[in-house]
Amino acid sequence: MIAKRLLLFAVLSLIFSATRAQDIQTLLGKINAYHDARPIEKIYLQLDKQHYTAGETIWFKAYSVINVENLLSNLSQTAYVDLIDPKDRVLNKLRIPVVSGIGLGDITLTDTLIEGTYHLRAYSNWMRNDSASYFYSQNIEISNGRVDNVLTRSGMEGENYRVQLQDLQENPIADVNVRYEISKEAKSLKRGRVKTAVDGKLDIPFRAEYGDAKLIIAFENKEQAPIEKIFKLPKAAAENSIQLFAEGGSLLAGTLNKIAAKALRPNGLGIAAKTYIITAQGDTAAIIVTNSLGMGASPIFIEAGTAFRAVTQFEDGSVKESALPEIATSGYGIQVNNGNAAKLFAQLNISADQQDGGELYFVIQYLGRPYYVSKQLANKSELIFSVAKDELPNGVLTISILNGKLQPIMERPVFISKTTSYLPLKTALSTPATGTRQQVTVSLETGDSNDSVRHALLSAAVINTAKVNEATAGAGNILSNLLLSADIKGFIETPGYYFQEDVKINEIDNLLLTQGWRKMDWITADTVRSEPSFLPEKGISIRGQARKLGRKAPASGAAITLVSTKSFMDFIDTVANENGDFVFEDLVFPDSIKFLITAKNEKGKNNIDIIVPPYVPPTIGFNKNAAAEKNDINSLLREELVASKQYFAGLESQGLMEKTIAIQEVVVTARSPAKKASENSANLNGPGNADQIISAEDLETCPTLEMCLNGRLLGVIFRGGRPYSTRGGGEMQVVLDGMYIEGDQLSMISPMDIQSVEVLRNINYTAIYGSFGTNGLLIISTKTGKDALRNYVPKGIVTIQPMGYHLNKTFYKPTYEVDSETKLNQDFRSTIHWEPNIVTDVQGKATFDFYTSDEKGTYLITIEGVDLTGRIVRKTIDLKVE
Repeated sequence: MIAKRLLLFAVLSLIFSATRAQDIQTLLGKINAYHDARPIEKIYLQLDKQHYTAGETIWFKAYSVINVENLLSNLSQTAYVDLIDPKDRVLNKLRIPVVSGIGLGDITLTDTLIEGTYHLRAYSNWMRNDSASYFYSQNIEISNGRVDNVLTRSGMEGENYRVQLQDLQENPIADVNVRYEISKEAKSLKRGRVKTAVDGKLDIPFRAEYGDAKLIIAFENKEQAPIEKIFKLPKAAAENSIQLFAEGGSLLAGTLNKIAAKALRPNGLGIAAKTYIITAQGDTAAIIVTNSLGMGASPIFIEAGTAFRAVTQFEDGSVKESALPEIATSGYGIQVNNGNAAKLFAQLNISADQQDGGELYFVIQYLGRPYYVSKQLANKSELIFSVAKDELPNGVLTISILNGKLQPIMERPVFISKTTSYLPLKTALSTPATGTRQQVTVSLETGDSNDSVRHALLSAAVINTAKVNEATAGAGNILSNLLLSADIKGFIETPGYYFQEDVKINEIDNLLLTQGWRKMDWITADTVRSEPSFLPEKGISIRGQARKLGRKAPASGAAITLVSTKSFMDFIDTVANENGDFVFEDLVFPDSIKFLITAKNEKGKNNIDIIVPPYVPPTIGFNKNAAAEKNDINSLLREELVASKQYFAGLESQGLMEKTIAIQEVVVTARSPAKKASENSANLNGPGNADQIISAEDLETCPTLEMCLNGRLLGVIFRGGRPYSTRGGGEMQVVLDGMYIEGDQLSMISPMDIQSVEVLRNINYTAIYGSFGTNGLLIISTKTGKDALRNYVPKGIVTIQPMGYHLNKTFYKPTYEVDSETKLNQDFRSTIHWEPNIVTDVQGKATFDFYTSDEKGTYLITIEGVDLTGRIVRKTIDLKVE
């Protein structure tokens, strides 16, 4: 990067006069310094497959790279991976270590997951300085045949939204009482109850305000297990739409222009269409033909004073008329030719009144960082710029035209693709076709003989396509993510399409013309010197402040000690600064570990309050891939769901997997007197209206509240000191004397001060709490009132449970050799193999092997990775199992 900047400055010194060259060099120098301090970090996750069923595990490898060159990043050494459910809740949050740009992880999908479209996102703390729209974002579909076993078919039927319930044999589920709620942006729009008809159908009246809302239905299946289903309701508008975009942002009269079109269905997905640009005289000036993704472009010459209209005919037969973008008689227009393999060409058109001989700068940049600069004078109607693509990096770049005041007057995104920027990968199978339970070896070779360094970091997934209906052509991959999605803010439909078989330059150009514009604020980059809000994490940090007891004044110089409750011999000391702030940095510990923080002032007294602010994750926000969300996942993946049940049954018979959880609640009728809740209970249903009550007498002999409750509460388990519902797997809300508190604060409450604990799990009790009651509640009432919590916090000590690193599981790989201990009695795997740690040697070579399952079909081997120079590779191989 330093050499590249020196080369740029040398070129500039030859091009510009001394005074003006110094001005542009000064600006570019400031911008380079700004981006050296704030590099762009990107994260991509390779998954073993694209959709799953409850009981399976999501296996992933994280690639963290820097800037447009995609060099493996050493900036952040910690990354976060969130699994977000259809209710827009973070179901799993993982913190994973990242070493030399590589991280590994897995997410176990519990039996009680709601079927639906889930959202997987990944980011580093440093990436939070930019928009969350540039986080790694991927939709995955998850079915549930462990507990759910109900198929749905849903959609608009007249003025109603209709849902049909069926069992796995596709028989209707009739006469079922169903509760439903329609909500939008956390606001409930409608609630009600209905009963399915003989054919298993139920109808819910649809109103315009329900567009894009979520319909949640709840009922019991034939095994009397509570089931929830979530449906994304369609938009209220039922018409297709068309958007027209001018290349560079404006149309200029008297010149040749390009107009791009984006045609969309009401659900936000593309549709093929033809747009006719028609003059006032009825002549056709241009025709824009879009592809199946709804994007296309066409050149058009615009005569000054000519009026135009656009008429679009969609493939479904509908027609829509619209206006063109505004046509300017004064200003600039641009045309870019990216079709040449060796050079990038651009023509700047200038209106007569702007041909003043002033300086115009042609800059090719990536989010402000320039890679090429040239200058011409505005002394004619057309200026031609060209640059050799060898001088540019691979990926989305922006052509910026600056005036003599170094202000951008026009910008145009462009995608540069060079064969030398992709990693060559040769593969060979030990056999092109094989049988069941046979060993297969895959040999890899990266780079070529001209490469000085041939080390690459790769990962491989093997799936049985006969069992997994994998849409590999359109699914996002390492190429589409690092080269497109990470730099484009909006939704990209079927991103893998642009790199299928070859790089589709023309289609990518249409994509950039319609949604790839990302204006760079040059003035901000030149002037802003403030520290970023989020710093790169080299490890886990615990930060806090020591204050004088009962005051806001800092306890400067306080001695702070961090002690692990797992081993009291492990502790770290530090000293609070003049503001009372302290930090423990570069920590490494697994998740679910508790710590004690103690503090003493300079006199050795513990009259100190310790404040440790909780980690505040990024908000969920709008899923930019929302247009691709699907309903009725159990039905869409029915064959896979049924196959998974057979596979799980085999694992259960061998003791390799636990059987499904108990799905029917047991009602116990006791003869002993009913336990009473505290009269001061804050239970919104009224004191005593609960599924279970623990009284003060039950707590008399308990050393800690957590120990007392663990094992006594029906349907509640404790993990890391926090209560979780066995029904939904989520963390329960704790309410102490009407105050909502964190679950781990139970350890701070003395059992002797508790009058009663009420457990709310049934929806009849939890519904009144809204979103707080999703996973159930514990209502705790004390003997001393709402001020009791203050008595539970001792001086100079506090218990915390920060998020630690996720501990990876080991992928189970059966071996079918004589005397092998890792065999499956019946092998019906869908993910045949997961190999995340492939590192090629100095000659670029590596191998891995696996055993086929009991099922025949075509196995798909997907290999992705990055080498040490930032070259990216993705390759798929078919293996016939006969």
